[in-house]
Amino acid sequence: MSVLSSTSERTTIYRFRSSGEDAVGYVAGEAIFRLRWDAGIHIGRSERQESGWRIFRATRHGEKELGGISTHWRIRSHGLFEGGELGWLEADGTVIQGGLIFTEEEIGRVDGPQPEAAAAALLLIFAPEEDEAGREMKRRG
Repeated sequence: MSVLSSTSERTTIYRFRSSGEDAVGYVAGEAIFRLRWDAGIHIGRSERQESGWRIFRATRHGEKELGGISTHWRIRSHGLFEGGELGWLEADGTVIQGGLIFTEEEIGRVDGPQPEAAAAALLLIFAPEEDEAGREMKRRG
């Protein structure tokens, strides 16, 4: 677990909900963190390239590349939606989910010096994991 001392170095990731917006994580340097009780839990990393950013999820046995964001702010997945577009980042920091199998929807926003990596993390890590957790709750409930 890690707590970054200066929030000015963070790019905060917010998820829109019916009750408002919640900070769910942040990007600091190349590291991606999930917020839990005001502490950051390392869950992945980003890697900058000429063509944009690549996003990796930490796993029990290393890491897995999930996809990335292009220099034109288009977010694509390499996983379940092989080569599929998941959405994009707007100039104001709003993250839009939309593509071949998704209806267009504002799902969150990012705020800080690395909006591209944070937006990609929102669509490639945070949103799918929250959606899966919601489905699991419905199955059990």
